[in-house]
Amino acid sequence: MAEAVSSSMNIKSLQLETLRVVQPNRDAVASNNVVGFDSRDKRSRPFSLMRTQLAKRLVEEKIRLVGVTSASPAAGKSFLAVNLAASLSRVLKVPTFLVDLDLRRGCVAEELGIEFEAGVSDYLLGEMESLHEVGLHIDGTKLAVFPTHTVSMDSAEAIASGRFDTLVETMRKHTGEAVVIFDLPPVFANDDAVLSTRALDGYIMVVDSGRTSRRQLADAMEMLNPVPCLGTVLNRYAGGMLDSYGYGSANYDSYYSE
Repeated sequence: MAEAVSSSMNIKSLQLETLRVVQPNRDAVASNNVVGFDSRDKRSRPFSLMRTQLAKRLVEEKIRLVGVTSASPAAGKSFLAVNLAASLSRVLKVPTFLVDLDLRRGCVAEELGIEFEAGVSDYLLGEMESLHEVGLHIDGTKLAVFPTHTVSMDSAEAIASGRFDTLVETMRKHTGEAVVIFDLPPVFANDDAVLSTRALDGYIMVVDSGRTSRRQLADAMEMLNPVPCLGTVLNRYAGGMLDSYGYGSANYDSYYSE
């Protein structure tokens, strides 16, 4: 593995306008239900509501680096991270960066139908010198995506490396006021989420209705303690209870069937 980047003095400013511009694949965006870019799409409403509450906390609590994780696999966390980032990029005055840190099963690029060469994993393993080689500016938006290739090694080694510290430092100190959303692995998939969230300002927990047990949720949040939980999102829920954001839970199934 290459040597970690030595100090913040060597970190270059990472600005949206300096990144390569790419065009998402329309078919992939449609088939994967990426609706956060389009406020006229009624399916984007849950993400708009979530965005509003999160944006308020970003300002009031000066939060900028947010992880998205889940207590169980296949809960829809990447789907939520992509749509939330897209929704934020439409209204914030500053850019939104979406970083795929699910190094074993990253799918952010697939959700958007984006082809790429260099990924976050390549940077963490020292195969890429700069995050400028990784970041992709989504055409016509204020969103940048940092995709990842899957890694065959123990991904915790990459997360625990000095390169990860430099990635976080770059996102925190050298991106202006950009808001950064990190798509993390599920908490119990490995220890990547636990290691990652300790460097962030907080996280959002995605709960899969009917699959994630109350015990799994409690244990997952205990694992991430004391990092602040900024909210929970109950996915695939068909009831009428309120979620932690104060809105009716994001009933994605009913939105898609309409």
